[in-house]
Amino acid sequence: MIKYFIKYYIYNGNSKNLKSSFVLPISTIIVGSFVMMMSFSIMEGFFNKISDTIYFFDKEHSITINKKEFFNDYEKKDLDSLINFLIKKDYFFNLYEDRMMFLDNGVNKAVARVYGVVDFHNFKPNQFFLNELAFSLHDRQEENMFGCYLGYNQFVNIGVDVGGMVKVSSILDFQNLNSFPEKRFHIKGILKTDIFRYDNSIFIPFDSLLFGKNIFLNINLNKEISESDLRFINSNFVKGTTYNKNIHLFSELFYAINYEKFFYAFFGLFIILISSIMLMGFNVSSVIQNISSIGLLESLGLNRSYIGLIYLLNSLFMAITGFLVSYLLFNVLLHLDNTYQIMDYLFDPNIYFAFDLQLSNNIVIKIFLLVLILVSLSTIYPLYKISKLDIIESIKSRN
Repeated sequence: MIKYFIKYYIYNGNSKNLKSSFVLPISTIIVGSFVMMMSFSIMEGFFNKISDTIYFFDKEHSITINKKEFFNDYEKKDLDSLINFLIKKDYFFNLYEDRMMFLDNGVNKAVARVYGVVDFHNFKPNQFFLNELAFSLHDRQEENMFGCYLGYNQFVNIGVDVGGMVKVSSILDFQNLNSFPEKRFHIKGILKTDIFRYDNSIFIPFDSLLFGKNIFLNINLNKEISESDLRFINSNFVKGTTYNKNIHLFSELFYAINYEKFFYAFFGLFIILISSIMLMGFNVSSVIQNISSIGLLESLGLNRSYIGLIYLLNSLFMAITGFLVSYLLFNVLLHLDNTYQIMDYLFDPNIYFAFDLQLSNNIVIKIFLLVLILVSLSTIYPLYKISKLDIIESIKSRN
Protein backbone atom coordinates (compact mmCIF):
# COMPACT_ATOMS: atom_id res chain seq x y z
CA MET A 1 0.00 0.00 0.00
CA ILE A 2 2.82 2.42 0.93
CA LYS A 3 4.57 1.57 -2.34
CA TYR A 4 1.51 2.54 -4.40
CA PHE A 5 1.00 5.69 -2.31
CA ILE A 6 4.56 6.85 -3.01
CA LYS A 7 4.24 5.98 -6.71
CA TYR A 8 0.91 7.75 -7.15
CA TYR A 9 1.49 10.89 -5.01
CA ILE A 10 5.21 11.40 -4.42
CA TYR A 11 7.56 9.82 -6.94
CA ASN A 12 7.37 9.97 -10.73
CA GLY A 13 8.78 6.70 -12.04
CA ASN A 14 9.08 7.95 -15.61
CA SER A 15 11.12 11.09 -14.90
CA LYS A 16 12.83 9.57 -11.84
CA ASN A 17 12.01 12.74 -9.85
CA LEU A 18 9.68 13.79 -7.08
CA LYS A 19 6.34 14.97 -8.38
CA SER A 20 5.79 18.73 -8.52
CA SER A 21 2.37 18.12 -6.94
CA PHE A 22 4.28 16.93 -3.88
CA VAL A 23 7.36 19.17 -3.88
CA LEU A 24 5.69 22.57 -4.37
CA PRO A 25 2.95 22.30 -1.68
CA ILE A 26 5.24 20.74 0.93
CA SER A 27 7.92 23.37 0.23
CA THR A 28 5.47 26.21 0.85
CA ILE A 29 4.22 24.48 4.03
CA ILE A 30 7.81 24.25 5.30
CA VAL A 31 8.56 27.89 4.47
CA GLY A 32 5.25 29.18 5.87
CA SER A 33 5.53 27.22 9.13
CA PHE A 34 9.16 28.29 9.55
CA VAL A 35 8.30 31.96 8.98
CA MET A 36 5.56 31.81 11.61
CA MET A 37 7.84 30.07 14.11
CA MET A 38 10.60 32.62 13.51
CA SER A 39 8.21 35.57 13.79
CA PHE A 40 6.72 34.37 17.05
CA SER A 41 10.08 33.34 18.54
CA ILE A 42 11.72 36.70 17.76
CA MET A 43 8.83 38.78 19.06
CA GLU A 44 8.26 36.50 22.08
CA GLY A 45 11.95 36.70 22.98
CA PHE A 46 11.95 40.48 22.59
CA PHE A 47 8.65 40.85 24.46
CA ASN A 48 9.77 38.70 27.42
CA LYS A 49 13.12 40.46 27.65
CA ILE A 50 11.67 43.95 27.61
CA SER A 51 8.83 43.03 30.00
CA ASP A 52 11.28 41.45 32.46
CA THR A 53 13.37 44.62 32.27
CA ILE A 54 10.43 46.94 32.79
CA TYR A 55 8.79 44.85 35.50
CA PHE A 56 11.90 45.08 37.71
CA PHE A 57 10.38 48.40 38.77
CA ASP A 58 7.01 49.20 37.14
CA LYS A 59 4.55 46.32 37.26
CA GLU A 60 1.66 45.41 34.98
CA HIS A 61 -0.85 45.93 37.80
CA SER A 62 -0.72 48.99 40.04
CA ILE A 63 -2.74 51.39 42.17
CA THR A 64 -2.38 55.14 41.74
CA ILE A 65 -3.17 57.30 44.76
CA ASN A 66 -4.24 60.90 44.20
CA LYS A 67 -3.01 62.18 47.56
CA LYS A 68 -4.87 65.48 47.33
CA GLU A 69 -8.19 63.72 46.78
CA PHE A 70 -7.40 60.79 49.09
CA PHE A 71 -6.50 62.90 52.13
CA ASN A 72 -9.61 65.04 51.76
CA ASP A 73 -11.59 62.01 52.93
CA TYR A 74 -9.03 59.83 54.73
CA GLU A 75 -6.11 60.13 57.11
CA LYS A 76 -2.52 58.90 56.95
CA LYS A 77 -3.45 55.79 58.94
CA ASP A 78 -5.98 54.87 56.23
CA LEU A 79 -3.24 54.87 53.60
CA ASP A 80 -1.12 52.72 55.90
CA SER A 81 -4.10 50.40 56.33
CA LEU A 82 -4.45 50.04 52.54
CA ILE A 83 -0.73 49.29 52.14
CA ASN A 84 -0.81 46.75 55.00
CA PHE A 85 -3.80 45.05 53.38
CA LEU A 86 -1.89 44.75 50.08
CA ILE A 87 1.18 43.40 51.91
CA LYS A 88 -0.91 40.87 53.84
CA LYS A 89 -2.55 39.62 50.62
CA ASP A 90 0.85 39.42 48.86
CA TYR A 91 -0.04 42.08 46.29
CA PHE A 92 2.48 44.71 47.32
CA PHE A 93 5.72 45.02 45.31
CA ASN A 94 6.92 48.58 45.88
CA LEU A 95 5.73 52.12 46.42
CA TYR A 96 7.23 55.23 44.87
CA GLU A 97 6.76 58.83 43.83
CA ASP A 98 8.55 60.57 41.01
CA ARG A 99 9.20 64.10 39.79
CA MET A 100 11.75 66.06 37.77
CA MET A 101 14.64 67.44 39.86
CA PHE A 102 18.10 68.95 39.41
CA LEU A 103 21.31 66.95 39.86
CA ASP A 104 24.65 68.52 40.76
CA ASN A 105 27.95 66.76 41.48
CA GLY A 106 29.91 69.99 42.01
CA VAL A 107 31.16 70.02 38.42
CA ASN A 108 28.25 69.20 36.14
CA LYS A 109 24.52 69.77 36.44
CA ALA A 110 21.61 67.93 34.86
CA VAL A 111 17.84 67.53 35.02
CA ALA A 112 16.55 64.04 35.75
CA ARG A 113 13.46 62.15 36.77
CA VAL A 114 13.91 61.16 40.38
CA TYR A 115 12.16 58.11 41.80
CA GLY A 116 11.63 58.18 45.54
CA VAL A 117 11.33 54.52 46.52
CA VAL A 118 9.73 53.56 49.82
CA ASP A 119 11.45 50.60 51.50
CA PHE A 120 14.57 51.42 49.48
CA HIS A 121 16.83 48.94 51.30
CA ASN A 122 14.88 46.10 49.62
CA PHE A 123 15.30 47.69 46.19
CA LYS A 124 18.34 45.87 44.77
CA PRO A 125 18.26 45.58 40.97
CA ASN A 126 21.50 43.60 40.89
CA GLN A 127 20.96 42.29 37.34
CA PHE A 128 21.21 45.83 35.94
CA PHE A 129 24.35 47.04 37.68
CA LEU A 130 26.90 48.30 35.18
CA ASN A 131 29.70 46.35 36.90
CA GLU A 132 30.33 44.07 39.87
CA LEU A 133 31.98 46.89 41.81
CA ALA A 134 28.58 48.49 42.27
CA PHE A 135 27.29 45.49 44.19
CA SER A 136 30.33 45.20 46.43
CA LEU A 137 30.24 48.91 47.32
CA HIS A 138 26.50 48.63 47.92
CA ASP A 139 27.06 45.95 50.53
CA ARG A 140 29.82 47.90 52.27
CA GLN A 141 27.92 51.18 52.36
CA GLU A 142 27.52 52.59 55.84
CA GLU A 143 23.99 52.50 57.18
CA ASN A 144 23.91 56.22 58.06
CA MET A 145 24.82 57.33 54.52
CA PHE A 146 22.09 58.10 52.01
CA GLY A 147 22.65 55.95 48.93
CA CYS A 148 21.09 56.02 45.51
CA TYR A 149 21.23 54.31 42.10
CA LEU A 150 22.09 56.45 39.10
CA GLY A 151 20.82 55.70 35.59
CA TYR A 152 23.48 55.11 32.94
CA ASN A 153 22.61 58.20 30.87
CA GLN A 154 22.94 60.47 33.91
CA PHE A 155 26.20 58.73 34.79
CA VAL A 156 27.47 59.84 31.37
CA ASN A 157 25.90 63.34 31.63
CA ILE A 158 27.29 64.43 34.98
CA GLY A 159 30.35 62.15 35.10
CA VAL A 160 29.98 60.80 38.64
CA ASP A 161 30.89 57.15 39.26
CA VAL A 162 30.13 54.61 41.98
CA GLY A 163 31.23 55.97 45.37
CA GLY A 164 30.82 59.58 44.23
CA MET A 165 28.27 62.04 45.53
CA VAL A 166 25.42 63.88 43.84
CA LYS A 167 23.16 66.63 45.17
CA VAL A 168 19.45 66.37 44.37
CA SER A 169 17.40 69.58 44.40
CA SER A 170 13.64 69.82 44.14
CA ILE A 171 11.93 73.09 43.24
CA LEU A 172 8.53 72.96 44.87
CA ASP A 173 7.63 76.65 44.78
CA PHE A 174 8.53 78.76 41.77
CA GLN A 175 7.67 81.90 43.76
CA ASN A 176 10.58 81.20 46.10
CA LEU A 177 13.54 79.88 44.09
CA ASN A 178 16.07 80.87 46.75
CA SER A 179 14.86 78.21 49.15
CA PHE A 180 14.05 74.68 48.07
CA PRO A 181 14.75 71.21 49.49
CA GLU A 182 18.00 69.50 48.53
CA LYS A 183 19.86 66.42 49.69
CA ARG A 184 23.16 64.67 48.99
CA PHE A 185 23.41 61.01 48.06
CA HIS A 186 26.27 58.59 47.55
CA ILE A 187 26.14 56.60 44.31
CA LYS A 188 25.76 52.94 45.21
CA GLY A 189 25.44 51.66 41.67
CA ILE A 190 25.02 52.59 38.02
CA LEU A 191 21.94 51.04 36.39
CA LYS A 192 21.94 50.19 32.70
CA THR A 193 18.55 48.78 31.72
CA ASP A 194 18.45 49.98 28.07
CA ILE A 195 15.09 51.58 28.95
CA PHE A 196 15.56 55.31 28.35
CA ARG A 197 13.17 56.35 31.12
CA TYR A 198 15.14 54.44 33.75
CA ASP A 199 18.63 55.06 32.37
CA ASN A 200 17.85 58.79 32.36
CA SER A 201 16.72 58.77 36.00
CA ILE A 202 17.99 58.42 39.54
CA PHE A 203 16.52 56.18 42.25
CA ILE A 204 16.69 57.44 45.83
CA PRO A 205 15.07 56.57 49.19
CA PHE A 206 11.74 58.37 49.49
CA ASP A 207 12.08 61.77 51.19
CA SER A 208 8.94 63.66 52.20
CA LEU A 209 10.63 67.06 51.77
CA LEU A 210 11.89 66.44 48.25
CA PHE A 211 8.48 65.12 47.18
CA GLY A 212 6.51 67.47 49.41
CA LYS A 213 4.06 68.78 46.81
CA ASN A 214 3.66 65.63 44.76
CA ILE A 215 0.08 64.65 44.00
CA PHE A 216 0.42 61.09 42.79
CA LEU A 217 1.76 58.06 44.63
CA ASN A 218 2.23 54.75 42.81
CA ILE A 219 1.85 51.30 44.36
CA ASN A 220 3.13 48.46 42.18
CA LEU A 221 1.46 45.07 42.61
CA ASN A 222 2.88 41.57 42.19
CA LYS A 223 -0.31 40.21 40.65
CA GLU A 224 -3.86 41.00 39.65
CA ILE A 225 -6.23 41.85 42.49
CA SER A 226 -9.03 39.32 42.96
CA GLU A 227 -12.65 40.43 42.61
CA SER A 228 -13.38 40.07 46.34
CA ASP A 229 -10.29 42.03 47.39
CA LEU A 230 -11.03 44.70 44.80
CA ARG A 231 -14.53 45.08 46.20
CA PHE A 232 -13.03 45.51 49.67
CA ILE A 233 -10.63 48.22 48.43
CA ASN A 234 -13.37 50.05 46.52
CA SER A 235 -15.72 49.98 49.48
CA ASN A 236 -13.14 51.23 51.99
CA PHE A 237 -10.82 53.42 49.89
CA VAL A 238 -12.94 54.54 46.97
CA LYS A 239 -11.80 58.17 47.07
CA GLY A 240 -8.57 59.00 45.27
CA THR A 241 -7.56 55.45 44.31
CA THR A 242 -7.32 54.11 40.77
CA TYR A 243 -6.64 50.45 40.06
CA ASN A 244 -4.64 50.08 36.85
CA LYS A 245 -5.22 46.64 35.36
CA ASN A 246 -3.12 45.91 32.26
CA ILE A 247 -2.83 49.67 31.73
CA HIS A 248 0.54 50.97 32.80
CA LEU A 249 3.38 53.18 31.66
CA PHE A 250 4.52 50.82 28.89
CA SER A 251 1.22 49.14 27.98
CA GLU A 252 1.08 50.83 24.56
CA LEU A 253 4.57 49.50 23.80
CA PHE A 254 3.44 45.96 24.65
CA TYR A 255 0.33 46.34 22.49
CA ALA A 256 2.55 47.48 19.61
CA ILE A 257 4.87 44.47 20.07
CA ASN A 258 1.93 42.04 20.08
CA TYR A 259 0.47 43.70 16.98
CA GLU A 260 3.82 43.48 15.19
CA LYS A 261 4.17 39.83 16.19
CA PHE A 262 0.91 38.86 14.51
CA PHE A 263 1.63 41.13 11.55
CA TYR A 264 4.86 39.27 10.75
CA ALA A 265 3.26 35.89 11.45
CA PHE A 266 0.62 36.76 8.85
CA PHE A 267 3.27 36.40 6.12
CA GLY A 268 3.80 32.78 7.15
CA LEU A 269 0.05 32.25 7.22
CA PHE A 270 -0.24 33.75 3.73
CA ILE A 271 2.41 31.35 2.41
CA ILE A 272 0.53 28.37 3.89
CA LEU A 273 -2.68 29.67 2.30
CA ILE A 274 -0.87 29.66 -1.04
CA SER A 275 0.20 26.08 -0.31
CA SER A 276 -3.42 25.10 0.43
CA ILE A 277 -4.69 26.64 -2.79
CA MET A 278 -1.86 24.99 -4.72
CA LEU A 279 -2.63 21.63 -3.13
CA MET A 280 -6.32 22.00 -3.94
CA GLY A 281 -5.43 22.68 -7.58
CA PHE A 282 -3.20 19.61 -7.77
CA ASN A 283 -5.88 17.44 -6.16
CA VAL A 284 -8.58 18.66 -8.55
CA SER A 285 -6.23 18.10 -11.47
CA SER A 286 -5.47 14.61 -10.15
CA VAL A 287 -9.17 13.77 -9.89
CA ILE A 288 -9.81 14.97 -13.46
CA GLN A 289 -6.81 13.10 -14.88
CA ASN A 290 -7.68 9.88 -13.06
CA ILE A 291 -11.43 10.10 -13.29
CA SER A 292 -11.68 6.87 -15.30
CA SER A 293 -9.41 4.99 -12.87
CA ILE A 294 -11.48 6.18 -9.93
CA GLY A 295 -14.67 5.04 -11.65
CA LEU A 296 -13.13 1.66 -12.44
CA LEU A 297 -11.97 1.15 -8.86
CA GLU A 298 -15.44 1.98 -7.62
CA SER A 299 -17.04 -0.48 -10.06
CA LEU A 300 -14.75 -3.18 -8.68
CA GLY A 301 -16.21 -2.57 -5.21
CA LEU A 302 -13.89 0.03 -3.69
CA ASN A 303 -15.91 2.39 -1.51
CA ARG A 304 -16.05 5.97 -2.83
CA SER A 305 -15.40 7.41 0.63
CA TYR A 306 -12.27 5.26 0.85
CA ILE A 307 -10.98 6.83 -2.38
CA GLY A 308 -11.65 10.30 -0.93
CA LEU A 309 -9.90 9.31 2.27
CA ILE A 310 -6.72 8.55 0.30
CA TYR A 311 -6.68 12.13 -1.01
CA LEU A 312 -7.25 13.47 2.52
CA LEU A 313 -4.44 11.30 3.92
CA ASN A 314 -2.13 12.63 1.22
CA SER A 315 -2.90 16.21 2.28
CA LEU A 316 -2.43 15.39 5.97
CA PHE A 317 0.83 13.58 5.19
CA MET A 318 2.21 16.68 3.47
CA ALA A 319 0.97 18.99 6.27
CA ILE A 320 2.54 16.88 9.03
CA THR A 321 5.76 16.23 7.12
CA GLY A 322 6.15 19.90 6.15
CA PHE A 323 5.52 21.07 9.70
CA LEU A 324 7.98 18.57 11.20
CA VAL A 325 10.70 19.59 8.72
CA SER A 326 10.14 23.29 9.52
CA TYR A 327 10.20 22.54 13.26
CA LEU A 328 13.48 20.63 12.82
CA LEU A 329 14.97 23.55 10.87
CA PHE A 330 13.84 25.99 13.56
CA ASN A 331 15.48 23.91 16.29
CA VAL A 332 18.71 23.80 14.27
CA LEU A 333 18.59 27.60 14.05
CA LEU A 334 17.82 27.79 17.78
CA HIS A 335 20.88 25.67 18.57
CA LEU A 336 23.09 27.79 16.30
CA ASP A 337 21.80 30.98 17.92
CA ASN A 338 22.44 29.64 21.42
CA THR A 339 25.95 28.58 20.41
CA TYR A 340 27.06 31.37 18.08
CA GLN A 341 24.53 34.18 18.80
CA ILE A 342 23.77 34.53 15.09
CA MET A 343 20.69 36.69 15.81
CA ASP A 344 23.03 39.38 17.14
CA TYR A 345 24.08 39.98 13.53
CA LEU A 346 20.47 40.79 12.65
CA PHE A 347 19.57 42.60 15.88
CA ASP A 348 22.64 44.43 17.15
CA PRO A 349 22.57 44.33 21.01
CA ASN A 350 24.02 47.85 21.02
CA ILE A 351 20.86 49.08 19.27
CA TYR A 352 18.24 46.51 20.30
CA PHE A 353 17.88 44.44 23.42
CA ALA A 354 20.07 41.37 23.68
CA PHE A 355 17.38 38.69 23.70
CA ASP A 356 17.06 34.96 23.07
CA LEU A 357 14.68 33.27 20.66
CA GLN A 358 11.73 31.84 22.57
CA LEU A 359 8.87 29.69 21.32
CA SER A 360 6.41 28.15 23.75
CA ASN A 361 4.88 24.71 23.22
CA ASN A 362 1.48 26.39 23.15
CA ILE A 363 2.44 28.44 20.07
CA VAL A 364 3.97 25.38 18.36
CA ILE A 365 0.74 23.43 18.84
CA LYS A 366 -1.36 26.34 17.53
CA ILE A 367 0.80 26.67 14.40
CA PHE A 368 0.58 22.91 13.82
CA LEU A 369 -3.22 22.89 14.16
CA LEU A 370 -3.48 25.91 11.86
CA VAL A 371 -1.40 24.18 9.17
CA LEU A 372 -3.41 20.99 9.58
CA ILE A 373 -6.76 22.78 9.28
CA LEU A 374 -5.82 24.92 6.26
CA VAL A 375 -4.35 21.98 4.35
CA SER A 376 -7.32 19.77 5.22
CA LEU A 377 -9.73 22.43 3.95
CA SER A 378 -7.91 22.40 0.62
CA THR A 379 -9.06 18.79 0.15
CA ILE A 380 -12.76 19.50 0.61
CA TYR A 381 -13.42 20.55 -2.99
CA PRO A 382 -11.59 17.54 -4.53
CA LEU A 383 -13.57 15.26 -2.19
CA TYR A 384 -16.73 16.96 -3.36
CA LYS A 385 -15.73 16.31 -6.99
CA ILE A 386 -15.16 12.62 -6.20
CA SER A 387 -18.54 12.33 -4.47
CA LYS A 388 -20.28 13.66 -7.58
CA LEU A 389 -18.60 11.25 -10.03
CA ASP A 390 -20.87 9.06 -12.13
CA ILE A 391 -19.44 5.54 -12.41
CA ILE A 392 -20.67 4.89 -15.96
CA GLU A 393 -19.51 8.23 -17.30
CA SER A 394 -16.18 7.83 -15.53
CA ILE A 395 -15.55 4.44 -17.15
CA LYS A 396 -16.67 5.75 -20.53
CA SER A 397 -14.15 8.58 -20.28
CA ARG A 398 -11.46 5.91 -20.10
CA ASN A 399 -11.97 5.45 -23.83
